Amino acid sequence: MDKNQSDFIRTASRSIWRERFTKNFSFYCPLCAVPRRIGLHPKPGQPVHFAQVGVTTLFIAALSVEFFPWIGWKALVAFIPLWMLFETVYRAKVRASVACRQCGFDPFLYLTGIARARGAVREHWKKKFEEKGLPFPDEGLPNNASHFQGGAVKRRAPSAQTLKKHGKSPARSRSVDSLEK
Repeated sequence: MDKNQSDFIRTASRSIWRERFTKNFSFYCPLCAVPRRIGLHPKPGQPVHFAQVGVTTLFIAALSVEFFPWIGWKALVAFIPLWMLFETVYRAKVRASVACRQCGFDPFLYLTGIARARGAVREHWKKKFEEKGLPFPDEGLPNNASHFQGGAVKRRAPSAQTLKKHGKSPARSRSVDSLEK
């Protein structure tokens, strides 16, 4: 690969859109596809966050100059522990607001363990079933939804060998065959 081609690929792979930080962070639930919107951005570090922690640090430093003169303006170092506290609380708020209220899916829990996330979704649905007064389907019982809904069972497409046996070309789709009839 020559240099011009690799430069072109590198340029094409970069996004031309800058990430926008909006107050409302919107996304779709990956389990139930419900559009979701939370009032917090998932990552702290926007300029307003630095301003909030900075003003708080200045306030604490001014109070420490007044009440603890031996500390003085060295209290500006309090920005670091205040930022750590702010980030911990902010991330906890985001984590609490991201879980889907419709299906119980929690993406943070999914990142830590898929089995735990499945268990949380299962518990969510058990609780919803209990609220409605319905029995929750047990794992031991077969799920025969096809008896109640005619279109619930998908039919498998015939394999290439089966099509060849019946004299049909495997490259043709079923929809073309049905149009010819």
